[in-house]
Amino acid sequence: MIVVDLDGTILNNKGKVSMTTKQYLMKLKEEGYIITIATGRIYASAMDATDGAKFANYIITDTGSCIYNGKNDKPLYMNPISKNTAIKLFNYYDENCRYIYFCDKNTLYKYSDETPDSDSKLVKTTKDKDYILNSCKNISHISISMKNNDAVIKLYNKMINEMPELDIAVMQDSFSDKKWIEIIPTGCSKYNSIKILAKHLNISNDKIIAFGDGLNDLDMLEKCGCGVALCNALTEVKEKANDITKFDNNNDGVINYLKDHLHD
Repeated sequence: MIVVDLDGTILNNKGKVSMTTKQYLMKLKEEGYIITIATGRIYASAMDATDGAKFANYIITDTGSCIYNGKNDKPLYMNPISKNTAIKLFNYYDENCRYIYFCDKNTLYKYSDETPDSDSKLVKTTKDKDYILNSCKNISHISISMKNNDAVIKLYNKMINEMPELDIAVMQDSFSDKKWIEIIPTGCSKYNSIKILAKHLNISNDKIIAFGDGLNDLDMLEKCGCGVALCNALTEVKEKANDITKFDNNNDGVINYLKDHLHD
C-alpha cells in the first residue's frame, strides 16, 4: 500500500496534482499497488483537488475519521462527532476566533461573523446554529481558526481539559506559518484508518509506505512500515520520518522517490 497526503505532498503549492504524478500513481494502481489518499480535507474537497482521484483505490479523509472506496462515494468506515458535542463547540467562538468549520462529507459549514461573499461551492457561511446542526450530516471533523497563533495555543490548552472525549490537535501545514485547531473523535487518526484499511485488505504494516509533510501526518510516518517526509515538510515531521525525499511537492517529490526506491 502506498499512502499519500495531499496538501504539501502530492498537491503542489497551486493546489494541483501534476500530470506526472497522476499518471505514475495510475500506473502503480494498475500494477496492483493499493494507492490510498490520507488527508485532513473532507471528501468533496479531496475529490475536487485531485480531479476525481482516479489514481486512488481508497480515500481517507478528515484526518482519519472516514474511509471511502475510490470506486464510489460510499464510506467503508465513519466515526462522526455527535451533535451534542458540536453544540458545546459553538461556545468557543469569541472575539479571538475567526471561524469554526463544521464539516461533513460535502460541505464546510463556516460559523462566523464574516460575510459569505467569499463562499465557494464547498463553503457555507452563517451564524445560524440551527441551520448548521440541521444541515451538517455526520460531522466528520471540526476546525477552529483563530486570529493569531498565540490564541490557537491558548485555546488548545483550554480545550484539552474541557473536552476529553475528543482528539484535539494543533495543525500546521509545511507551506504556512499559520496554526489552527483540528477536532476529531477520540481514537481517530490517519494511521488508525490505515490500520483498519490494511486489515480489511490483509496487508501487513511492513508493506505500507506513507508520505506526508504536516503535523497530522506524524503518526502515520512514525508507525507505517516506511514513513517518508517530503523535503519541504516541517522540521518535526522530517525528524520522525524514516527517510526524506530529494524533491519537494512542486517537483513530484513522491513520484521521484518511488521511482528510485520502490523496487529496491
